[in-house]
Amino acid sequence: MQFYQALRSLFSSPRRELLTGIVLLFALGEHYFFGGKNDTFIWLGALFGAIVPALEALRSLWAQRITIEVFNFGALLVPLVLGDATSTAFITLMLTVASFLDWRTQSRASNAVEELLRLKPTQAIREHGGGLETIRMDEVREGDVLVVERGERVPVDGIIIFGDALINESSLTGESKPISKMLGDNVYSGTLSEIGVIKIRATKVGKDSTIERMAALIGEASKNKSPIERVADRFASIFLPVVVFSGIVIYLITHNVVIMASFFLIICADEVAVAVPLAMAAGLGRAAARGVIIKGGERMNVLAKVDTIVFDKTGTLTYGNFNMERVFLAPGVDVEYFWKVVGVAEKFSEHPVGRALFKEALKYEEALPDPLHMEVVSGAGVRAQVDTDEVVIGGKEILHTSGLKLSLEMADRFAEAARDDAKTVVLVFINKAYAGMVEIADIPRVEARESIARLHALGVETVMLTGDTASVAAKVALGLGITDVRAGVTPEGKMRELETLIDAARARGKCVAMVGDGINDAPALALADVGIAMGSGGTAVAVEAADVVILTDELDRIPEMLELSRKTASVIYINLVLWVVNNGVGVSLVLLGILGPAAAAFYNFATDFLPLLNSVRLFRKK
Repeated sequence: MQFYQALRSLFSSPRRELLTGIVLLFALGEHYFFGGKNDTFIWLGALFGAIVPALEALRSLWAQRITIEVFNFGALLVPLVLGDATSTAFITLMLTVASFLDWRTQSRASNAVEELLRLKPTQAIREHGGGLETIRMDEVREGDVLVVERGERVPVDGIIIFGDALINESSLTGESKPISKMLGDNVYSGTLSEIGVIKIRATKVGKDSTIERMAALIGEASKNKSPIERVADRFASIFLPVVVFSGIVIYLITHNVVIMASFFLIICADEVAVAVPLAMAAGLGRAAARGVIIKGGERMNVLAKVDTIVFDKTGTLTYGNFNMERVFLAPGVDVEYFWKVVGVAEKFSEHPVGRALFKEALKYEEALPDPLHMEVVSGAGVRAQVDTDEVVIGGKEILHTSGLKLSLEMADRFAEAARDDAKTVVLVFINKAYAGMVEIADIPRVEARESIARLHALGVETVMLTGDTASVAAKVALGLGITDVRAGVTPEGKMRELETLIDAARARGKCVAMVGDGINDAPALALADVGIAMGSGGTAVAVEAADVVILTDELDRIPEMLELSRKTASVIYINLVLWVVNNGVGVSLVLLGILGPAAAAFYNFATDFLPLLNSVRLFRKK
């Protein structure tokens, strides 16, 4: 095997394909257009180009597998045995072109990963002992305070604790327009600070940083094959015995070895082996260029069958960047102390409301310690231990789960505030005593209504699942054009609702997608046929559970990806139809005696490009 690997590395570089192609084209041109009588040059090029197919076939046979490589080399052996130089050259040329396109397909993913990781800085500036020090990236630890100067790239994921800046996130999202970032905002590794100097507290470093995770996702996507792609891998083991049997039958009927040889030269399936994965790679590449990572061909194949999309509300249909509207403090509660305990309790919250409260707390105290203990109360809020104080934060549900009560006056004020459908009301208790109430508001994404309309135009049903009250959910849904609203749903309830929708979709041969961003969405994202995470603002758990990650956090990418996946599936099926038609016509011409071995080889060579050119269409931008 080591000998094989050495030969494979020597003869499989792109230079080999290019050199072989040039030599064969020159030799064939000299033979056909200038009346060349000596076939030596043709044989040299054909035999050189046949080395890698031969090695690939031997490797498969050694592993006791009949693959597409075995079949292709079998087709190459026919003209070799017959001593037909031009037919051998045409088959070799086609295999060489296919090998080059396959190399280009595989190199796209590895090049994308390399380019992404090149954006990662090699060092960072860290605050230490009252001064600044330059350190290597592997020395950065979670919690370190780092300085990002103008014109420098953000070294790790972090939260801004000082200053503001215009950050260009095109390395992750594909959008070159800078985004204004200020105190409390998240910034991501590999992005560029165009204007401004900021200090960030590192939150995700090393393999956990966004740029490293995205590189891993791209690498994973290039390896995950779709069921259609795997058909090409299994194709040869079934097709080769059929072809051999058919060739023998043809010979027994015609007693003509030339017709049998021509038949073998026509039935060469190398275009299937290359055109199908090429189409899938083109689709995945188009998606990545639009700031969307689809985790492999299998996920894209399922996405093409989606006819129902379920949306979480907060952070998905809305921005999830809550604004503080009003704050009511209980008598005797100090405002700075109030925001300190709230900030500490919500420091590690993954919910958009919790992140908004933490961001507001940073305005009062930049360096907030970690809570001694924190517990997420599913669908209700959080409990935390802050120094000696027990802090409980949440909505109305937290009163029941924690055994807390409001005075009649505060209960009336809470009920009045909660009647405003545009607001979310949060209660804060310290040591079981009411400490304050915060009213915050969220707004729908500007592109949400148009995106929902595009989905409806594509024949996709949209559903909103949310833990918010029915009145809040209905108001948002009405503005977006969503008619199926399921409100007041707990994370467990989301799973049950989703299972019902999935069963109904599968009964009609379709699939369901779930769109979310929070940690509580992760189980639903994993359960859905296709999980779609809003990756930039989404949690790491949601991104890992999802099949599709939208780095731009823009909903209009969803109908885009649906159209792209359907187009990719269409291109692949057209490729298969072209292969069947090309071979059907070719075999008919052979059996009619119109095509001999050389003409059959040329016919195969010429028609093989049709599926390849069809796949290449996906690389073109709109």
